[in-house]
Amino acid sequence: MITSIALSGGTIGLSGGSSTYLDGWTIALLVTGLVAAGVCAVAGLRGHGPGRITLGITAVLQAVVAVVFGVYLARSLGGDSPVGPAWELWAYLVTVLMVPAVAWVWTRTDSSRWGTFVLALAGFVVAVMGARSAQIWYGVGVV
Repeated sequence: MITSIALSGGTIGLSGGSSTYLDGWTIALLVTGLVAAGVCAVAGLRGHGPGRITLGITAVLQAVVAVVFGVYLARSLGGDSPVGPAWELWAYLVTVLMVPAVAWVWTRTDSSRWGTFVLALAGFVVAVMGARSAQIWYGVGVV
């Protein structure tokens, strides 16, 4: 049973569980993805097509994803390896690297409010897949 939340060593761990995969890079990816999803969803609900703000926040999301991808690559080249299957980790990372870029290209051809919802979905997908990548790296939920 989870009894308290402890912050130590740059990771957030829930005592009584195995959630120490929330390192700074994962938190940055989660926050950026969810903020991008929220901003784009609100813009879509207000009837706005993709604009400077929604495309800009998606570009920021893409930059954060690229940095996180680089961090995992540097860790791997430095001799570290994931606790979970490496093929699964890299499948997630390559996919999450493409999601914002593909959504951005898609919205350049669809200027309706639905294009903005595509950007919102991309932000949510990046957050979820980024968190799962960290879980694979640290072995959370790996059987």
